[in-house]
Amino acid sequence: MAQQPLSLTSTVTPKGTTVPIPLLGFGTYPLSPSVCITACNAALSNGYRHIDTAQLYKNESAVGEVLASSPIPRSDIFVTTKQGIRGDTPEATYAVAADSVRKIAGEDGYVDLFLVHTKWVRGDAEGRKEVWQALERLYGEEKARLIGVSNYEVEHIEEMKVYAKVWPPHVIQIEVSFSTLGVVVG
Repeated sequence: MAQQPLSLTSTVTPKGTTVPIPLLGFGTYPLSPSVCITACNAALSNGYRHIDTAQLYKNESAVGEVLASSPIPRSDIFVTTKQGIRGDTPEATYAVAADSVRKIAGEDGYVDLFLVHTKWVRGDAEGRKEVWQALERLYGEEKARLIGVSNYEVEHIEEMKVYAKVWPPHVIQIEVSFSTLGVVVG
């Protein structure tokens, strides 16, 4: 069987779930809110159906404005955000996560994928556990359709086995950076 070519509508469904994730997403780092709105609207107009934001980017509300004003149904737009902030208590950490959902989708809305942004959570095991448990709570409340981790080392994933109720994480996002070398054609 011939493999289908990739497109902006190509998806993958994580094992054990029924939620398809568009393979290509439009990233909003480091866009200011006003630029984010313009850029996300252009991306949606050109066929993107996955928008990636994060608390760190300070443009979750702008993504929410785009969703609220888009003629494209919310169910057709996949939104990923990432939590990089830990509160002073587990309840405060949950409140930070719930605030992200509210900014993006309103009081009764949801995000499609919520990730722990490990580079920015206070880097200890307790911090990672606290944020993961906040995301599990959102998942249980159907305010996050999928939850996962971003840029975790193998040992971070292994430590989760002790406390994670949602196991394995639905998504393990990794950062890949490419450097381009000059090519001499002669």
